This record gives sequence, C-alpha cells and structure tokens, in this order.
Amino acid sequence: MKRLALWSLLMVSALPLNATQHPSYIDEQQVLMLCNKAPVHALRFIHVGEASLWRDSCDSEEQNSALQPPLLLEFAYQRNVPGSAFARAATTMIERNIDSAEFRALADRLEAFNSHYIAIGSGDRYQLRYLADGTLDLLLNDSLLASEKGHEFAQSYLSIWFGDQPYSERMKEQLLAKQ
Repeated sequence: MKRLALWSLLMVSALPLNATQHPSYIDEQQVLMLCNKAPVHALRFIHVGEASLWRDSCDSEEQNSALQPPLLLEFAYQRNVPGSAFARAATTMIERNIDSAEFRALADRLEAFNSHYIAIGSGDRYQLRYLADGTLDLLLNDSLLASEKGHEFAQSYLSIWFGDQPYSERMKEQLLAKQ
C-alpha cells in the first residue's frame, strides 16, 4: 500500500504544469514578475476588483513607455459582472483609442475575441497575456478562452487600459508607475 501511495505521488509530481499554472509562467526560461496593482472601479466609484500588471522587468523606463511583450494584465473581481458588459466596454474603449480605419480593419477580429467573455462572479480572474510572438490570450481563472495573433491587434486591445483615453487614467498611472 505504501508503495502504491509513493508511486502515485511520484507520478503526480512528474506531470507537467500547464492548465492549472498561473499565466505569468511563460516557459521554463521566462516567468513574469508582478510589477504593480491598481483598484478597478465601475462608473468611477464602485469598487469591482483589482488589476495587476506582470512584466519580465519592472524597473525599466523603456518597459513603461511602451507595452512590449511579454506581459500579463490580470483583473481579480469582487463582484458579479455579465460577459456582455466586458464585450461592449472593450469595443467602445478600443474604438475611442485607435483611428477609425484601424478599428474597421480589426472589427471582425475584435468581435470574435470579445464573444468569449462570459459572466463572472466574486473571486474570478480575467487575464490578458501578450506574448513576444504577438499572440494575445484571453484567460478566465488561468484557462484559455480565446487567442488572437498580431502585435497590432494586441496593442489596440491594450489601448483600453493604456491608450491616450484609457478606461481609467488613474489605473493606467498606477499600473505603469515605477517601483
């Protein structure tokens, strides 16, 4: 019986870490660091959760001036939010932050990506992971929901929080603040 228990323990410990691993783990050579956190508010005064920005380096001036991959933007929620609210807000904010021709060119891809948002509750975490190859992943509680390729797409999507007219200027400043 002890042998069986030991064998089971060894087999479980030998399994690769994948779907249950935090998205800040890119691969064996690269794990992102938590750089900053900021409160997330709806309608400017209702606290709904906390955003956190994960980067491969938190102290570089260059890192904060441009959103270069890899990075992870994570939102931990403390309230229920319908999936349709995320999709509508994302579309509106992207349209506000990029020029109209670029928005029209990305519209179908944005709609497809945003269609993967689902209703969430307290304790849930949405994550956007931007990889060096230009891939933008949407995850819910570390599980992949959608993936889209292209630096232009990823940069346009991240303009929601880091563009010239972000969702919250205060949140943008807090997430990009030097440590």
